[in-house]
Amino acid sequence: MFSEFAEASKVVILKSIDWTWSFTSIVDDYRRLEAEFVARMGDSAFGVLETKRRIAENILSLAHSRHPPFEVCREAWNDLVRLGFAESFIEYLMTWTYADCCAYDEKPAEGLAVLEPLLADLERQREERMAAQQSTEFQDHYIEYLGDLRDELRAQQRGELSPGRTTRRMDDAYQPTPEEEKIDELYDELSRACSAVYKTFARSLDRSFAEVAADYKRIEADIVGRAGEGEAFQAFVLEVRQTIAEYLLKAAYMLEQPFQVCREAWNDLVCLGFRRISERCWMTQHYAESCEFNQKPEEGVAVLEPLLAELERGLEAELARRSEARAKLEPPGGAPSPSFYRDWIKSLAKLRDKLEAERKGDAAPG
Repeated sequence: MFSEFAEASKVVILKSIDWTWSFTSIVDDYRRLEAEFVARMGDSAFGVLETKRRIAENILSLAHSRHPPFEVCREAWNDLVRLGFAESFIEYLMTWTYADCCAYDEKPAEGLAVLEPLLADLERQREERMAAQQSTEFQDHYIEYLGDLRDELRAQQRGELSPGRTTRRMDDAYQPTPEEEKIDELYDELSRACSAVYKTFARSLDRSFAEVAADYKRIEADIVGRAGEGEAFQAFVLEVRQTIAEYLLKAAYMLEQPFQVCREAWNDLVCLGFRRISERCWMTQHYAESCEFNQKPEEGVAVLEPLLAELERGLEAELARRSEARAKLEPPGGAPSPSFYRDWIKSLAKLRDKLEAERKGDAAPG
């Protein structure tokens, strides 16, 4: 039953990405889904509760992305609190989501009211685990994750806005140029079109790479052609080409293409450059894993090692920057967090070590 509910939920979640559907219409879909599966759960109190919790989580997440009036976000949060949280990490994620809604609407006191008790409890957990000589990795991660937003909300209380923060007031005051409106429209179309192609092969993997690549290239040609060559569209056109190159590499990896195909997709992306450090990490991982299944471990190691060195430097620089910001009572800002660097260093180093072992003919480390 829960697997059926999960599949039905995915349909609504995918619909929510399409901005032609209103917030209200998607909430209505969630409520219909809730009514259907609550009825099907029958006398299972656990099933009914978990169904309602998942729906409440999805509605709060939807409110976070769609920005309805703040009262709607608060109501979604209160509904979820009333139902409770199945796992601590869900409580942390959903609390962050609501507190970020508070930051968007410049209501720092409301955000701090939910964050600070949670952080105090996490600090207590960390102290207890340290005293027992147990790992505090879980607590450290969420203390940083929630603490960054707490610091930003505290800055809001002082009348300071964190770099990269968008608020409702800013969005309401924004007056896009005709070029910006066209770019926004084309971005939406690009996202929908690429998502549609991805869904044609992501689950069954029964389409050929050539067919998938042709579809992506048609999307690129269409969007770039409609954007034109004016100066206002140059950055957008580059990002379109980068996005398509990422999708092509991901498709080559998922469809387990021969090494030459994967390498060509990788080289095309490298020539265009990466949109952000997060995309570079994901794409490097995909390419390195394609090197693994094509038995080219040395090629994978060759792209992983420079990135790992850069991530190590990035972590060191971010820790220093945050230390300075704390000393000045400044919010952490929009840079990647130390956890971002640590998680990718851990993940990519494990893959690098596995490829190194294969290159040497050893058994891969567990």
